[in-house]
Amino acid sequence: MQRTIRILRVALPLLFIAFIAVIAVNWRRGKPHKDKAGSVPVTSTMRPNDKPAILSVTFEDTQTVNGRIASKIRAERVVAFQSGWNTLENVQMTIYRPTGLTYELVCPQAQFNSNTKEADAKGGVRVTSSDGVEITTAQIHFDGNHLTNHVAVNFKVDRWTGSGGALDMDVPGEMVRLYDKVDATMAPETAAESPLNIKGQEGFFRRKENYAEFTKDVVATRDADRFNVDHILGRFGADRKSLLSLEGQGHLTVVMSGDLATGKPAETAGRKTITADRFWSEIGANQQISALNFIGDTAPAHAVIEGPPNRDLVAHTFRVGIANKQVTDMKADENVVMKETAPIKRQMNSGHLVVYFDPATHKATSANLEGDVHYNDPKNDARSVRANYDINNDSVVLTGDPGFFPAVVADGQTLKAKVIEFSPRAGTARATGEVIAQLVSKQANGAATAVSADSTNVFPTNKPVFVNSDTVTMRQASKIAVFSGNVRAWQETNTVFSQELQVQGAGDQVTARGNVRTLLYNTSANATAEQRKVPMQSKSDVLIAHKGDRRIDLNGNVQIDDGEQRHLTSEHASFFFDANKKMDHIEAQEKIVFVEKGTGRRGTGDRVTYNVGRRMIYLTGSPAVVSDPNGSKNGEMMAIDLARNKVDVVSPKSAMEGTYKPKP
Repeated sequence: MQRTIRILRVALPLLFIAFIAVIAVNWRRGKPHKDKAGSVPVTSTMRPNDKPAILSVTFEDTQTVNGRIASKIRAERVVAFQSGWNTLENVQMTIYRPTGLTYELVCPQAQFNSNTKEADAKGGVRVTSSDGVEITTAQIHFDGNHLTNHVAVNFKVDRWTGSGGALDMDVPGEMVRLYDKVDATMAPETAAESPLNIKGQEGFFRRKENYAEFTKDVVATRDADRFNVDHILGRFGADRKSLLSLEGQGHLTVVMSGDLATGKPAETAGRKTITADRFWSEIGANQQISALNFIGDTAPAHAVIEGPPNRDLVAHTFRVGIANKQVTDMKADENVVMKETAPIKRQMNSGHLVVYFDPATHKATSANLEGDVHYNDPKNDARSVRANYDINNDSVVLTGDPGFFPAVVADGQTLKAKVIEFSPRAGTARATGEVIAQLVSKQANGAATAVSADSTNVFPTNKPVFVNSDTVTMRQASKIAVFSGNVRAWQETNTVFSQELQVQGAGDQVTARGNVRTLLYNTSANATAEQRKVPMQSKSDVLIAHKGDRRIDLNGNVQIDDGEQRHLTSEHASFFFDANKKMDHIEAQEKIVFVEKGTGRRGTGDRVTYNVGRRMIYLTGSPAVVSDPNGSKNGEMMAIDLARNKVDVVSPKSAMEGTYKPKP
């Protein structure tokens, strides 16, 4: 484009002024010879009402500078008029530049006023150069300072061809104005490139300031990429070739599409559409545009990224990174909102956002969000300091800072942790680091749509259950939550400790594994009794609680402590609850050892039943043995009355055996 600007600014006025000046100098110096064919001058068709003074049928002159030919001019017919005007017909002029270039100017008719220096060339003016420049127009007028016309101007310069509806060239100011529909096209330099076309109502080329600008309804296109803007300006280096910046303002709409070589329509080729009030460029080391910046002054800037799904963004500013004519990333700043409409309606708000694009498909692949991040879809609501959005895999990773860890509310559940990764489409979530979860109790509509733990007797009330752990994985579709590492789950005062806790369905099953410990306060058989102040504690390898079973099963290395007085160990045990979710009795099997600290009583057997409300213990074995400081008893079944401090053998088929130790 700069080549065109240089020709329009320099060559065209230079040639036109030069050939008129040469004619004038030679006319005044040498005086054209009169036509030998007749003594009466013939009136020129260019000035029918002017009186001719001198006629020359042929005119030719050569100018030299320091022995070098500077120019040659030829004309078939030259007429000088008394008014001071001179006319020439079939003019041909050659200018020889010191650089070795030559310029040829040809026009059918020209006239020059030797008094005012005003000049006209008509009938089709053509300028060509030895290095491939060609400029044509029907006529040009020169008033001593400006070259003007209001007819079409066409040019061809190197890779550029173009046209304009009118011309106004300020010769002293070295400024060219093309107007009335300017159209310029740059042909590709290689087969891998595409032509660039710029259209506008006006084009200004200012040589002194080294910039070119287009105004009024400007449209710049390349392939399916298009700029629509009121005003666009290009600044160039001292060589008037290297681009320093490109900027524009006013009703800006930019459409940037992906590679259309595959024949796919623009809607499926990663198209990006941006509307803003103004833009400016960043130029890389290779003198190519490396980024475009867009800003919304009167309203936020707006961008639409074709998907699927389509993404709608608003922000105060956008920065679009470019490499090899392709968009690599899009950065949005200040009050950023990104919306997706399908297949899941979702919205992300943040202070800053960067979207990255695949160089092959030109579609969005991932995004980074920073600063007060807020994510929302029909099932999830999340907040964090920052987030990474893996678009291809539909995964959102939330991170934060100490005191500002991310949180996700999914189907009424709340999950907080150092790092949370969730997939809205798959309905999964994984959190790591200082996890705290709030599992819902009952949905507002009564439907159990999320993981719940309060339907079992471990967590008996219709209130949320809170869980701490190192990690957690949740699956909404199967309603499963698995907590791992230093798990602590509690509801009011009932608490479970373990290395792993799995909650399935709406309390359908709660399973704890690995150093399981429980603190249970719902152990009073009387519903009106005062809440226990000392819990019943248990330890085991595994704990399993089923919805509606009114029981809790403990397996592996079971230990049960009822306050500080009674201690029970076994391989398996079960807690049974009444309709009010209060503990009714305990059953245990295998390797039973029962210890009562207050009385020093100790019992062993194969099976034990502890009726909590009645405070009765039934111990069976082969045999069952109960001992205390005063002696021991054994039998097939032993009954221990804790309230009356009494031990009876109730074996129906076997005799009792015992020992007695008198008090010292």
